[in-house]
Amino acid sequence: MFPGLKTTEVKETTNYLQAGVHTVTVDEVKSSNSINGYTGKPYVEFKVSNEKGIQQLRFQGIDESTSETAARVRTEIFKGFLQNAGAKNFDVFPTACKETLGNKVNVCLATREYWTNDKDTGEPTVRQSVDYKFSGTIDRTITWKDSYNKALTPADQAAYRAAHEAHVTALSGGATQSSGTPF
Repeated sequence: MFPGLKTTEVKETTNYLQAGVHTVTVDEVKSSNSINGYTGKPYVEFKVSNEKGIQQLRFQGIDESTSETAARVRTEIFKGFLQNAGAKNFDVFPTACKETLGNKVNVCLATREYWTNDKDTGEPTVRQSVDYKFSGTIDRTITWKDSYNKALTPADQAAYRAAHEAHVTALSGGATQSSGTPF
């Protein structure tokens, strides 16, 4: 069942970069275009790393449902990253991405809280992701602010509580915890 188990070496667990400012090297680039049968929103993802860990920086692309304003903002954010990471040729999209490989760039990462349903249990749960905020060249100092992190909004908190209560009610067969009945 596990061929080569005796000779397999266990690698150290990878650490992921957390919120803050990091000087990183661009190690890999991939896009949704390289995934056969992919039908979601287009994206480009860069794997970056430093001595503290790695992170995936995902840039959402533009499709027919993207508004003009969102398309402009996404393009500006993406081109800013490419420029700060050393890209010079913007005539051909893949060339610009490949020009960043091996280069260093300062990136600002922030946490974003969101709620979703657990894929195994269906239970609503609050999670955090670490997202790219902005970048700068390695000779430019980036200042971190706690305000870059985004917690659930009051509306999202209310939606989460309502979904969680509905889930608990469904599991208990309609009886809520506050009903006072043990079953």
